[in-house]
Amino acid sequence: MPDARDRTTVTRGLFVVWGPPLKGRRSVVLGTALGVEEVAYLADDWTAGLLSDPMKYPRLALRTIRLLMKRRPRVVFVQTPPTLAVWLVAAYARAAGAAFIVDAHSDAFQRSRWTRPRWLNRLVARRALATLVTDPYWAARLESDGATAMVVPDVPRVPDAAMDREPLGPGFHVLVVNTWGSDEPLAEVLAAAAQLPDVTFHVTGRRDARFDALGSIASNVRFTDFLSDNAYQRLMRSVHAVACLTTRDHTMQRGACESLSSARPIVTSDWGLLRSYFSRGTVFVDNSPEGIRDGIGQLMAHYDEYAHAIETLRTQRLAEWATRRTAIIELITASDPRGGSTSPGR
Repeated sequence: MPDARDRTTVTRGLFVVWGPPLKGRRSVVLGTALGVEEVAYLADDWTAGLLSDPMKYPRLALRTIRLLMKRRPRVVFVQTPPTLAVWLVAAYARAAGAAFIVDAHSDAFQRSRWTRPRWLNRLVARRALATLVTDPYWAARLESDGATAMVVPDVPRVPDAAMDREPLGPGFHVLVVNTWGSDEPLAEVLAAAAQLPDVTFHVTGRRDARFDALGSIASNVRFTDFLSDNAYQRLMRSVHAVACLTTRDHTMQRGACESLSSARPIVTSDWGLLRSYFSRGTVFVDNSPEGIRDGIGQLMAHYDEYAHAIETLRTQRLAEWATRRTAIIELITASDPRGGSTSPGR
């Protein structure tokens, strides 16, 4: 089975993420898989909102400039949103003769705060070595603006086989990946849970005022509160299936990608992007309580088939990622007139 890594690394490479690792799980995996020498998380008390802390972005901008001038990277990866981080990296690359690659999450194309001003985003995208996107839909948008896009839906991994599992007890267990996002139909999931008393739902997400506002919750629903990355991965490997739902089209589900890496069958929303990538071992639902209930019931009734299918899909996606990884490394190498953008991995 091909691994997500090989023997090359991106030398003098830096990955810039405005936010904590929790907000950049894809960047953690992508940076590691590409062998980027440093992934820098500039969080600056990310829990405080921009309105309550108007100096947050100026501080992050200053920290980014200082980091770039200190490290002098030859290749910079930068996560978007926010677009301001991309603009700063683009300015550094132009001044330093460096290359930069944008890792664009779907939110960067869907909220007006990140799409304006359009002329500047188009200019920056054209200057990027490439923009990595999760969906051919966004790639077509970028290419119509004259930018180079590469579709990288996911960076699958094979988790540590020695990792302990949670003793969850008898019955069927479903992990619900919840981030309190506005596109997550959590109320519908909780309504479905009330109709499936023999299934235990483990719902992620820090308890706060939003949790208190949920009202009555069925006894078979367990909110995990905040989980460390290790605890999250351990729980994911311990459940029977993972539910990751969204009401927004063209939105890749990070939790579903992690479920694929862990070879856990998936319950996700019935959108074209998700059907295309999670083409096996997955049940697609319409986000209604009845649809979620019936989808989980279908998964339970044919569980062995779905479990085998998700293993097969993981093998396929690992091979595809190996090809994409080679293409990214070759793009970086070709862009560097000095050569040597990759070296043997340690």
